[in-house]
Amino acid sequence: MGLAQNLIFGLVTGSYIAIAAIGFTLIYGIVNMINFAYGEYLTIGAFIGLLSAGALPLPLPVSVVVAMVGGGIASILLAKLFFTPINHTGPIPMLLTSIGLGLVLRNAIRLVAGRSARYYDTETTTWQFRNVPDLSVGPVDLLGGFFVTSQQLIVVGCALGVFLVLHTVLTRTDVGIAMRAMSDDEALARVRGIDTQLIRNSVWVLAGMLAGLSGVLLGIQTNVSVTTGFSQILQILSAAILGGAGSPYGAIAGAYIIGVALALSTAFLPSSMTGISSAIAFAILVVVLLVKPSGIAGAEVREA
Repeated sequence: MGLAQNLIFGLVTGSYIAIAAIGFTLIYGIVNMINFAYGEYLTIGAFIGLLSAGALPLPLPVSVVVAMVGGGIASILLAKLFFTPINHTGPIPMLLTSIGLGLVLRNAIRLVAGRSARYYDTETTTWQFRNVPDLSVGPVDLLGGFFVTSQQLIVVGCALGVFLVLHTVLTRTDVGIAMRAMSDDEALARVRGIDTQLIRNSVWVLAGMLAGLSGVLLGIQTNVSVTTGFSQILQILSAAILGGAGSPYGAIAGAYIIGVALALSTAFLPSSMTGISSAIAFAILVVVLLVKPSGIAGAEVREA
């Protein structure tokens, strides 16, 4: 398999990591916490999308919207129940609470859904998912030797759409401008009359919606299981910090660096070293932070 083909895989992987990393870094920048339960938000969104596509059944685009709404509702409810009451205690109690919440959510999902992996397919041994569009079309020969599947096109297209909407929200809407102001200086933003609690709530909902979308896209690429989100949390964390913690644009750049590196490592490392994606993500993170401790683009974006 050629280098160009692996780069395509890397761009696809980076796309769904980037969508999740944007939500993760928004929480960090606005709420000032590292949310280790965020991986489970992906899992919740993936299962909601899968159920709505199969059990109801709804068309896949509608199911994606349902998953995003479900992820947003779950995120704000969990924030109100577990994070908002201890918001004044500082980042360490918030961090520990998120670790515990992630563990509880993962086991709760396992109790409900079991351990088996499910697929966006018309045939499964556990649940019947029908009226799901055929995602196995392809691969399509793009440029004479570079192949891309319909699933990969969906993932990349959704990511580009999210980036465009995100940029519009952050630069053209009052809520987005308020988010940037809070990220830079929350006290000053409050003095200027910004409703900081409303902005926090908006961030929780937006981050949950992005997690739901990322979970569905990841499920389309691979499968949906209780570990769908947990398996991605270290890559998401690495992408967010690599890009500059709190910087959505930096998180996008960091996610694509991580995605391409993972794809290339799979291609060139010995087969005995497969399954070390988390170690690779952290190795990249350490190397870049040694050179630029603030991340690759965080400061520049905050000043934009």
